[in-house]
Amino acid sequence: MKKNLIGKTNLSVTELGIGTAPIGGWPKSLEEEKAIKTLETAWEKGIRYFDTAPFYGYGMAEERLGKFLKNKVRDEYVISTKVGRIIIDSDKNSTFEPFFQGSPKKEPYFDFSYDATLKSFEDSLKRLQLDKIDILLIHDPDNHFEEAINGSLKAIQKLKDEKVISAVGCGMNQNEMLTKFANTGLVDCFLLAGRFTLLDQRSLDKLLPTCEKNHISLIIGGVFNSGILIDPSSTSYFDYVKLNDSWLENAKRLGVRMPESYESNEYWLNKANKINVICNKHKVNLKTAALKFPYLNKNIATVLTGVSSKEEVLENLNSYLSEINEDLWN
Repeated sequence: MKKNLIGKTNLSVTELGIGTAPIGGWPKSLEEEKAIKTLETAWEKGIRYFDTAPFYGYGMAEERLGKFLKNKVRDEYVISTKVGRIIIDSDKNSTFEPFFQGSPKKEPYFDFSYDATLKSFEDSLKRLQLDKIDILLIHDPDNHFEEAINGSLKAIQKLKDEKVISAVGCGMNQNEMLTKFANTGLVDCFLLAGRFTLLDQRSLDKLLPTCEKNHISLIIGGVFNSGILIDPSSTSYFDYVKLNDSWLENAKRLGVRMPESYESNEYWLNKANKINVICNKHKVNLKTAALKFPYLNKNIATVLTGVSSKEEVLENLNSYLSEINEDLWN
């Protein structure tokens, strides 16, 4: 599989990667054996980039990924994880329990301080059974920009100087703050979730040009916007919650980072259905078009897909390998 460099580093990632939120139990519980088999299928098909985070299943996704990678040759794959949330033991289910089903009784809390960033990194190393991480991302610092700049970013730079990480970045569901991070000149890549898709392209105006100017690579997540770009319906998920009449209320209640303008569920569903009509006209599957779309931009290093079964891996790989007539994009 083709690989692309990350920023100005010597690190390269496969064009198709695996996101591990489903491995951590989103949006449904997943048995560990099935999770490992899913990852093994991706490996067999040449995928060598895996993204995870302490938040995913409150450590469970990292632990499962670590078990899977334990017997793999370290230089044959690239792994990214994140800092910004500390995971602590809890005697109750997490307030985020609707996100991660079957997760242990632990509680995540935000902390972008210097010391907490180093602790988060060390905790991730233990869960992953590794002694280094390739890409370390600041995770969802939406309401913590100054703390992330003065705490997390400085700590990550220290880790990069110590050569226990190779690339520095941020992972978010919004573009405005990523643009601010880009202008620091201190990052190699961003993981942008849901904001450069067939459905939502609000990153085109400022973020993508800024990344190109500063030689920052983009890792694209959420290409299906949580499912609406697979099967547009009122039972679909959009940005992590079901797109029914209670969509906006539930999104706010769960603290999901939503699009800035808070359009209605009807707006997004109608837009997705219109896109689907265009795809059908050109005889292209909507899911395939959604996965292929980000590659139209030269700054996109890789596309992540969250998977929970062997079949999903194979479907996504088939979409990645598909040729699409340029008439669709025009």
